[in-house]
Amino acid sequence: MKSPLNLCSILGIAALLLAMLILPGAVVSGQEGATPISDRARMAEEQEKKSKRLREGAEVVDTKGSFEWIGDRLSFNLDGDQVSLKILENRMMERVVQAQESSTGELVWVVTGTVTEYRGGNYLLMTHVVLDGKRGN
Repeated sequence: MKSPLNLCSILGIAALLLAMLILPGAVVSGQEGATPISDRARMAEEQEKKSKRLREGAEVVDTKGSFEWIGDRLSFNLDGDQVSLKILENRMMERVVQAQESSTGELVWVVTGTVTEYRGGNYLLMTHVVLDGKRGN
């Protein structure tokens, strides 16, 4: 009969060899196809998000774009830009929602308002909004 000490040593060596076979940074999970995200890639992604973010207090003046629902929030997408601003609820938003619900097709709007920031996201408090027409007109 082998002693428990020898069995523990063998299991320890086997675990060490197994650990050496796993590549550094590899993802060990139940998800197949999961890929690790390096710190550099994560930092680059965060920098890209920051570069697209507008600063607190910035003014959006007579800017064309369209509205879309993302989850339960209305967002304003600036034309020709990848910036999306979540809309803060007020009477201007209510008018936009009413027009969007009664129309077919994508509407183009001209918006003025003030940008706010919260937890890494941009929000827009609209002060003026005008329907510019439908997309394609």
